[in-house]
Amino acid sequence: MSIIKKVIRRLLAKRSSAAGARLPAPFSFEGEVGFLDSVEGSPLPIVRLSGWFSGIEVPRLALRTSCGIKSSPNLSLRSRRLDVSGADRRNSEFCGFRIDYLLEGDEKPISILCGESEVFTFGEESKEYGLVTPHYVHLLEEKRILGRGSIYGSGPPVDVSDEFKSFASLASGRILDFGCGNGDLLLHLRRRGCDAEGVELDEPRIRNHLKPGSANFVTLYRGGTQLPFDDRTFDSIVSTEVIEHIPNIQEYITEFARILSPGGRVYITTPDITSIPSCFPANVVPWHLLESTHVNFFTHASVSELFSPHFDLERSFCLGGFRVNGLFVPGSIGAVFIRK
Repeated sequence: MSIIKKVIRRLLAKRSSAAGARLPAPFSFEGEVGFLDSVEGSPLPIVRLSGWFSGIEVPRLALRTSCGIKSSPNLSLRSRRLDVSGADRRNSEFCGFRIDYLLEGDEKPISILCGESEVFTFGEESKEYGLVTPHYVHLLEEKRILGRGSIYGSGPPVDVSDEFKSFASLASGRILDFGCGNGDLLLHLRRRGCDAEGVELDEPRIRNHLKPGSANFVTLYRGGTQLPFDDRTFDSIVSTEVIEHIPNIQEYITEFARILSPGGRVYITTPDITSIPSCFPANVVPWHLLESTHVNFFTHASVSELFSPHFDLERSFCLGGFRVNGLFVPGSIGAVFIRK
């Protein structure tokens, strides 16, 4: 995920550029006039056109790509434009348009056509399209009515971001990766010379996705609050983005204290639910928070309260923060607790 974020940030930083300097671009079709105001979509596999047009219908703009000409868009819509003066008022206020074309495989956009004329030509920015495949990309073409179970469901374990790996690397001694997923973080710690092992649920979605070389260091168990380790086995426990998935997480805190040596530490991360009010001015909600297996929603204060019976808070961290329309939004809580 961290690589995707880096690509997106780099491309957004370049968005001022060449394409903006060549727009808006005028065009005409069957005696009607219009302007193509924006061409966007990168780094996603989508070319999204917007502008205004004096005719009743959406203008017939086609997309030439490295694989041929697309003349049937995936989406063709009218939009409200109060800023356009002199447009044909037959459209009332809805003289704007949005046209979406989806790219397939390694397909890259070349130009926008109106009839035989080129309205817009992609330059270097062409290669930036399709670099990132978003989660739920199928929704861009979905024709079915979907039920709740089809949105924000669950999936196999994923790799851990570089920032979270750096946080977990603060741990020392004999380390347990609680809820180690596919073993990505576990392998990172072992490559750094740490004496680390993991524990996970004995389920197909875990067994079938363990990374090569990790299985020998992972204990799979049937679940339950009784962890399969003796008292005072570990010096540190790391757990990245796990406690939000466990309904009875309070019962595990006592177990953490039991299997840690005196003075042992827990390094925990979990999504920061204050991202929801932080995003309010932008009228959005971070989608990952709605994932169906998230059953606990934490703030820094509530995480501290969760661990307080057996642990003292040593340090707090802000991890994975991002910006929406220039507003800072917290990503995940990072906290280090020391056993009382």
